[in-house]
Order: sequence, then structure tokens, then C-alpha cells
Amino acid sequence: MSFTDYFLAPGDSIAVTAADDGGPVSTELPTVEAKHIDPVVNMGNLESVLTGVPYDVVLAQPRHGKAVTDVSGEVEHVVVAVTDTLRDALAAASHDTLYDAAVRLAATEELAGFEPAGIADFLHRLAALARRADGWHLYCYWSL
Repeated sequence: MSFTDYFLAPGDSIAVTAADDGGPVSTELPTVEAKHIDPVVNMGNLESVLTGVPYDVVLAQPRHGKAVTDVSGEVEHVVVAVTDTLRDALAAASHDTLYDAAVRLAATEELAGFEPAGIADFLHRLAALARRADGWHLYCYWSL
């Protein structure tokens, strides 16, 4: 079973320290705990919903889902970049927009069985984190 935590860092070199320290919750980096919200497929779907950009175009972005930690060999966790486009769309999204996005995400195969209200709660917390970015980037600590 995997889990994910989303956090802010000023850049990749600081973000990787979250992997060394046992995850961002053990650091002083601003963090939103989340379980099972995958930074590649789920965040790609979210970015597509919030920006109107087709999913395949989102996936093609250079930082979308890019591992910033070393993934050679067998790994138990990885730090993955989340695009600044998604960070900014989250920061700008209204309460209603985030709830509508949660409903759409709950209808995807990957999040089948999740309640829209639970996804909305996560999206509101993630959006609040994105509003604090002040130029920092958004990352996901993904324990596999």
C-alpha cells in the first residue's frame, strides 16, 4: 500500500531532503498529508480539470511526475515534482471549483470508491498550501 504527502520546497535540492528525513512531515517544509493520491495520474487529471489542458498534454510537461530523487535500483519512496501550472491553478481555484474538480476526480477509475467530499477536503488543503508557495515549488513524497 502506498501513501503520498504533498509539500512545498524552494527547489529540487531541498525537496530531496524530505526523502532523507523520512518524509516531509518530519521536516519544517510546509506539508499536506494525503493518502493514495498519486502525483502522476491523479494530479495529471486534476491539472487537466482545473486548466482545461488535455490530459496527454499535461503528461508531456517536463516536470509532471518527474522524480527528483534517485530512482535507480529498488526504492521505497521517491520525491516527485508537481508542475507549477497545477500549483498556480490550485492557488487560484475557488471553493466551488475545487469541489467540482473533486466530483470529477471521484468519477475516475483510479479514485473509484472515494467520496467526493473526502477528495474535496484534500483539494482544499492542497490549494491552501499552494497559496503559500510564494515562488516555491510543489512536490509529492510518494512511499511505494
